[in-house]
Amino acid sequence: MGVGKIINTIIAFILSANTYTVVYTQESREEIEQTVILSKDIVQETTEEKVSPAKAVARNPVPTSTVSPWWNYPSDIKNVTRRGDDFLVLVNKEYQLPSTYAPTDLVSICSNVTNLRCVNDANFLIRSILIADLQEMVNAATQDGLDLSIRSAYRSYSTQQSTYNYWLSVNGGNVGVTDQISARPGHSQHQLGTTLDFSSAEINDGLGGTFASTQASKWLANNAWKYGFVIGYPAGYESVTGYMYESWHYRYIGKANAQEMLNNGMILELYLRSKN
Repeated sequence: MGVGKIINTIIAFILSANTYTVVYTQESREEIEQTVILSKDIVQETTEEKVSPAKAVARNPVPTSTVSPWWNYPSDIKNVTRRGDDFLVLVNKEYQLPSTYAPTDLVSICSNVTNLRCVNDANFLIRSILIADLQEMVNAATQDGLDLSIRSAYRSYSTQQSTYNYWLSVNGGNVGVTDQISARPGHSQHQLGTTLDFSSAEINDGLGGTFASTQASKWLANNAWKYGFVIGYPAGYESVTGYMYESWHYRYIGKANAQEMLNNGMILELYLRSKN
């Protein structure tokens, strides 16, 4: 689907006797094109195996979502209980960021981190406070003979709206399917400026299910927490996170917090719930 067909498209349909109208927001052509380029090759991943405690997955039985089915949003959406620049702010389907929130310390990733490629030479942004730990992690991966690239980083509220609308269009207006793989605006961890989508030359810098089988993905799963990065949506916990498994999606919460989360055998969603 071309970008021209995406911009200003309106999709209206009936779902469970409710009308849901989607309007693509007017953003700069460059920003919308980047969103589509970064999203178009995502595929769902297998959830046959849960990752180990070293990959920050709960050791104990975890509660499932109280919303049925698990990918639905609750009827009572709440505002986040911490500031957006707090590493432990809980952003999920129940808690949303304000549409006006944007980090004040965003910097270009590939202008500040070496040995890390930005796919399509995109000017990906991330909060400056995590640059040092990101560089340390990339250096360690490089020393282990691994290649890492970035497919997505900070997304504004309006860019997330475009991303969600794109996937809604791809899925024929099916909200249920779209809500399993894409966050609605205000509910995305990418708006925090502390979340990265990784890839590798092993899969030609692709994004999706094939990343899970790469050496880069396995290295991140075992080592990213040492540098403050933890996987956001682990395998086997879809009913807890509300999203399908994403092996490429990592959020920075700081080294001490990542260590505490690991020690407690918790996934990110449950760890953040305990802090909010």
